[in-house]
Amino acid sequence: MFEFAPIAMAISTSDTETSSYLKVNDAYLRLTGLKWDDIRGKTLTSEGSAISSPARDRRHRLLAEDGGYVLEEVDLRHADGTILPTLISAQRTVIDGVSFDVEVIVDVSARVRHQNEIELALRASARTDALSGLPNRACFDEVIAEYIARMDQSEKLVALAFIDFNGFKAVNDTMGHVAGDEVLRTIASRFRDSFRANDFIARIGGDEFAVILEIDEAYLNDVELTLNEAIDRIFKPVAVDGIVTEVGAAVGVTLLQQDDDAMSLMKRADSYMYLAKQTGDRIALIWLGQPGGGTQMAKRAAQGL
Repeated sequence: MFEFAPIAMAISTSDTETSSYLKVNDAYLRLTGLKWDDIRGKTLTSEGSAISSPARDRRHRLLAEDGGYVLEEVDLRHADGTILPTLISAQRTVIDGVSFDVEVIVDVSARVRHQNEIELALRASARTDALSGLPNRACFDEVIAEYIARMDQSEKLVALAFIDFNGFKAVNDTMGHVAGDEVLRTIASRFRDSFRANDFIARIGGDEFAVILEIDEAYLNDVELTLNEAIDRIFKPVAVDGIVTEVGAAVGVTLLQQDDDAMSLMKRADSYMYLAKQTGDRIALIWLGQPGGGTQMAKRAAQGL
């Protein structure tokens, strides 16, 4: 029964420091990738053995005091170096005055992988806007904090663009929220298509989006043109159920400064976006206070609305 059991089993001597393998079944060898000749007579903690865990002494105390333990979490090292999560149950048996430990080992790596996948999916869902499929405000806050934390280690400049829609309320009011949602999804898709893969785009509010761009200082003067071209593509008319809607945008852009924290950076971008909003233009982009540029104002507006 021991030899042909589908679950990994091992029998070892009971001494805490020098316990060694006496017998393992084929399932154990398959699980660990070891050969019997590799481990015969070796202690359980010697190089090449499968079981090595800081909790091993505690498990041996359980064997000594309680005669066994059930479903202890133990990481086994496969012969190829892979760590396998397992659950081990063990019982101490005395035969002719000599004690032996019998272990039954259940591989739970598939279950752990599945659980990790679920946790990753839940984490991603919590950081994703359901309507647009873009990162949400919580994710945006995390990313901003990361950029600020590594600012001193980066040779690139970081630009933040706050975008607030112009004319979106009229779409909801005249065509309904279903149509408004379709416009948001279309524009979100255009955001993804209009920026680089390493640019970070998030929907941070109802009709508010943000973009974070890393910029080589040598190409700083190209940023305004790049953003204008992107905004033009993104805010082209959107057809919904045969009706063409025109939504514009107020865009405020600023660069991350050495003394910035997340609040000061976002407040500055938001204030520039508000200035763009006050122009009354369908599309307006404002960028003030570029490094080394004093209080220059870069403004581009397209009439409409």
